[in-house]
Amino acid sequence: MHELSVVRALLTQLKPYQQQEIRRICIEVGTMSCVDSERLHFCFNMVKDEAELSDAILNINVVAAQAECRSCGQPFSPRGPGDACPCGSYDYTLTSGRQLLLTEIGFG
Repeated sequence: MHELSVVRALLTQLKPYQQQEIRRICIEVGTMSCVDSERLHFCFNMVKDEAELSDAILNINVVAAQAECRSCGQPFSPRGPGDACPCGSYDYTLTSGRQLLLTEIGFG
């Protein structure tokens, strides 16, 4: 379960802010990032007490993949790895959907 490693990396990013009470952590997770948002929630809830974040909640915004086809030039939304453009081409650039970003820290 690599989601636990992702959570631990997130907690490392939060350390400089922990002199204040962190109440909310918002992240973006792309559908092509290979990170399962339910497992991420589970892992966060499992370790948040030991990180002194027992009152914090994790908000995850799942971002759908977007791509631009190099063959036809049209944007489209692949549903998973290996999906073709509606024109049938597999030659495209993924423009979003791989991100794993800390977007907001809410203090209480």
